[in-house]
Amino acid sequence: MRISDRLKEEVKARREDWQIQKNANKKNVLHGEGGTVTLRPKEWVTHGAAEYEETFSRLPKNAYKGNVREEKMYSLTSQAKDWFLELQLRSDKYTFKNMLAVIDPFDEAPLTALVMFSTITDYRVRTTVFGDVEETNFVYEFPEGKRHRIPILGLYAGRGTKVQIELLDEQEEVCDTRTFMLQTGELPEDLKDVVKAEKINKKSAFQNILVAGGIDIRPCVFDREGKIRYYLRRKPKGYGIFPLSKGRFLFMEQDISAPSFTNPHSIQMYDMDYLGRVGRTYFVKNGAHHTVEEKTPEGNILMAGNSLEGHSEDLVLEIDRATGAIAHKLKVGDVFDDTYQDMMDWAHINSASYDTEQDSMLVSMRNIHSVAKFDWSTGEIKWLMADPKFWEGTPMAEKLLTPVGEVPWFYQQHAVFEVQLTQNENPDIRYIMVFDNHWHKRRKVKFFDKDEQSYISFYEVNEREKTVKLYKRIACPKSKIRSNAIFVEEDRRLYIMAGFLVPEIDGNLGLIREVDFDTEEILSEYYVKPGFFRAHEFCPDMTSLSKALVQNADYLLGELKRPILAENERLAAWDFEAAKNVTDPMIRYRRREDVFYVREVDHTIQTVIFRGKEKVWYVDFKDTYQTMKTFENAVYYIAMWMDVLPPDQYDIYLEIDNDLQNTGEKIVKQK
Repeated sequence: MRISDRLKEEVKARREDWQIQKNANKKNVLHGEGGTVTLRPKEWVTHGAAEYEETFSRLPKNAYKGNVREEKMYSLTSQAKDWFLELQLRSDKYTFKNMLAVIDPFDEAPLTALVMFSTITDYRVRTTVFGDVEETNFVYEFPEGKRHRIPILGLYAGRGTKVQIELLDEQEEVCDTRTFMLQTGELPEDLKDVVKAEKINKKSAFQNILVAGGIDIRPCVFDREGKIRYYLRRKPKGYGIFPLSKGRFLFMEQDISAPSFTNPHSIQMYDMDYLGRVGRTYFVKNGAHHTVEEKTPEGNILMAGNSLEGHSEDLVLEIDRATGAIAHKLKVGDVFDDTYQDMMDWAHINSASYDTEQDSMLVSMRNIHSVAKFDWSTGEIKWLMADPKFWEGTPMAEKLLTPVGEVPWFYQQHAVFEVQLTQNENPDIRYIMVFDNHWHKRRKVKFFDKDEQSYISFYEVNEREKTVKLYKRIACPKSKIRSNAIFVEEDRRLYIMAGFLVPEIDGNLGLIREVDFDTEEILSEYYVKPGFFRAHEFCPDMTSLSKALVQNADYLLGELKRPILAENERLAAWDFEAAKNVTDPMIRYRRREDVFYVREVDHTIQTVIFRGKEKVWYVDFKDTYQTMKTFENAVYYIAMWMDVLPPDQYDIYLEIDNDLQNTGEKIVKQK
């Protein structure tokens, strides 16, 4: 890094620290209804939490030193902030008449707040965050207790929002009430005027909708009026965030990735909640993409991955939630013949969901226009659903379901899930919902029908007879990529989440449409200007948000590349004394605990070398090469875990275009 760039980063960091110090002591007291609300800024939490970071850290203080820019792991800062806030509550300084409130306490979700107070006796609590109309109120109740951490979600941006907190006794009678206003800042530019309510239904099945993924929008939530009531400060990878049980979600880092043959995929991701608290951080060495589901509620995590054995986007991974280890994986290239294994992302897995009863995995593979069900334990393919013409004359044809009657097929589909459509007493019958983008750019087929619409198709599969027939098909405007659909069984509603319209409709790239499943009447409709990857019902678990984080020192889980000890042959190839300095302005360095990051333009760096006083260690990034021009200029950080390095002082070098270059960066690992 050039000296001028380093100075700029240091000035920026010092300015941020100064701003935190400046704002930490700010306090605003709201008066009304016979009491006060002490309003503290998020900087107060950041400043107060700093002294507890060492308590929760995995590593001793100063375990690593040097001149590399140091940053903090979000899992660590979340625990420290949460503990600082818990101590405020336990002090019993704040009461129902004199509450404490912090807007965006974890600096991740600007339209949230945390209100805290103690009561002498046990009370349940009900909160109402008032919307502009009654149907857009956020109303939640919390279990009884004497100490109350009340999460506030659903604040409006750029204005005050009325909040009411009520104490309830055992008979659900209101014993006392406090009402006050909370003021937030303006929406970021990329969220202004992005949602347009075309048709509003006050009785929509979903009160609030979460939009996630895409290039030009960060995760956000809008209400029945189309007004944004929640968003995340940071943008994740283009696949967005993935809802999990207990109101949590998985957030994939946007700029920490693994080089691959195609899209560089995220290798660092967070198990988060809607206050912005990060629990565990997961590393997936070869990157993850497109889809995340839980195997069972609160159980292991399923995601699409990359073998990087000549192909990418060709794995289904099961990640052990407690350890981050890969508990099981399925490489679809081992099951399919090689007929279509003719490009790097030949399969392009974009959804995978598990059936506990059958121990099976339902997998959507976009680039072969196919859906397959696998035995998860053995990897055996149970059946394959696709246009029979596509697999005609191949060994896979024998696995195809036999169509019954006229069956319209899907092309470059997304978001394939099993749904319960009827009171079905036949255990052999399964209903499969497919978002049929009906597109064939990546894998053209001569029998494509050129239909100008996309569809949500429901197929009835008889698994004993190995047949398939169309149950229902609902059309929507063409969405050539991304997208998903949600069937709401209890209300007989279908949500069509079309994330990439072609052509755009009135300048809008995304469409969310609620229809009556039986009559196909459009009940509500919203446009999302920049489009999105997927959309979901917004389902925060407010009870979980009202509890302190579980303290956990083992918060970094999974696998990253690690340094390897250099043998004589390697050492002979490197002339450290002749190495010139790194001059590429795109290259940056940072360290978070014992993880080292280097920013690059895709595939610039071949090797990262740690030259110690005693020995030399290295991490290779030569195992892939870029095959798609779309990603040649992608900029991201590569990451490596330094825990295997013995105590020493290390000078860091890079191998770029087979040329050894000195970064000027140093890391000292203490004994």
